[in-house]
Amino acid sequence: MIKLEGTIINVFTQQGGKDKKTGEAFADRDKIQLLGEFEHPNGDKKNELLDFTVENGKEYESLKNKRVSIPCGALASGRNVVFYVAKGATPKLLNQV
Repeated sequence: MIKLEGTIINVFTQQGGKDKKTGEAFADRDKIQLLGEFEHPNGDKKNELLDFTVENGKEYESLKNKRVSIPCGALASGRNVVFYVAKGATPKLLNQV
């Protein structure tokens, strides 16, 4: 398991709909946006906004604009790595710097 650290920028609900390929309906999903910082091999840093589906967005509302650590998993998708919040994971508030 990986622990991603960053600042929760937003909590929102993505409206459900139908899959364009299969026509299968899907329900509303709670999402968070996490602003993380990635360090390049040359020492430069890049900020990146990551969107995650979470089980209960209300758990994250009080953590907006705060730095947290979230247990995540990762999988390869072509040349990219896709991160996801682990099932049953709870965010941990980090000391503010």
